[in-house]
Amino acid sequence: MYGGKVGSWLGFWHRIPIQRRKRIALFTAAMLAMVLTLWAARSVLGLYMVGLILAYVLAPAVKALQHGLEWLGNKVRLRFLARGARGVSIIISYLLLIAAVVGFISMVVPIVVGEAEQLWETREVIWKQISIWFEQVVREYELLPDRARLQIDDTIRELSSFVTGAFQQAIQGTFSAISYTTSIILGITIVPFWTFFLLRDIDLIQDSIHRMLPGAIRDDLRSILRMLDRTIGDYLRGEIGLMLIVGVMQTIALTLLGLEYALLLGLLAGILEIVPNIGPTIAAVPAILVALTHSPGLALVTVVVCILIQNIENSFIVPRVLGRSVGLHPVVMMVMLVVGTEIAGLPGLVLAPILTAVLRDVYRYLVYRFADTPYQPTDALVQVLSDEPFSTEI
Repeated sequence: MYGGKVGSWLGFWHRIPIQRRKRIALFTAAMLAMVLTLWAARSVLGLYMVGLILAYVLAPAVKALQHGLEWLGNKVRLRFLARGARGVSIIISYLLLIAAVVGFISMVVPIVVGEAEQLWETREVIWKQISIWFEQVVREYELLPDRARLQIDDTIRELSSFVTGAFQQAIQGTFSAISYTTSIILGITIVPFWTFFLLRDIDLIQDSIHRMLPGAIRDDLRSILRMLDRTIGDYLRGEIGLMLIVGVMQTIALTLLGLEYALLLGLLAGILEIVPNIGPTIAAVPAILVALTHSPGLALVTVVVCILIQNIENSFIVPRVLGRSVGLHPVVMMVMLVVGTEIAGLPGLVLAPILTAVLRDVYRYLVYRFADTPYQPTDALVQVLSDEPFSTEI
């Protein structure tokens, strides 16, 4: 049976004109060589991912500045300004970003470092208060039925394994990165220039890639790349905005409650927002523990405030900031976070939401292309990017 199938495939292959077979073999070999090269250099590709994220974040600002400079150049008849608007816009965006980073380091970092030092000095007081509270919880726990205790033990064990695995992967990745110090230093030096040229010549790069692709798949790949570009760009910019908003909200709320280390705890909440659903819960724990050193009542109020912030985030902020770039139900999101961590550790945990959204959009696109009456590539792209309900018919 297998021999007949192999023979039919070989017959199909030999019916293809020889010149076309050569082109197919050349394209396949080039793609395979590119994938193997990227895989061999995967240890330093993270830096270029940072550059790609930077390009996505700066792209709207660069575009707006470019339009403004082109208008100004045409208005005052300075042709050189209109011609060089793209490069000048990128440089201005770089300078604004550097100014923001320097301002953050000079204004926020000293306060955060001071609060971290104070928190470290009072660690024994906090630990003593937590121990007293924990002893009370243990006494209440021992009064529970056996079945309830078994369920709680299983839940705690699974959560502990999840967190431990993520930290182990992070530590392993750190030690692996240390062994490639030279490549990392070289990458740090190159990435800003790489990002500059990526922003400046993105249209030329896309056209070059488009011309290199086989004609049969050219339009489909262009539509898929445009779709992924929009989804990834919206997600990255939205996620950074969400981190800033949640961090500020948490800082203000904890300050109004009179908690110490409000800026440090707010910064932690903003950073952990990168992990959907789970991150805000983890970020709330230190704030609750600090509040517990004052009184159980303040700790309870802190819990209520953290839940309120998370509800405001999920109900009002996320739909407006992230929009449809992810659009995944929390149930699906939590499963994919576990799957991503199991497959790739901490990077998988962080990248799981966007990769899931990308796979979802690619699947929808292919469903439209393989319909009984196939959509054209541009029409399928419009359908995927629209807000119309999606359904699959087999």
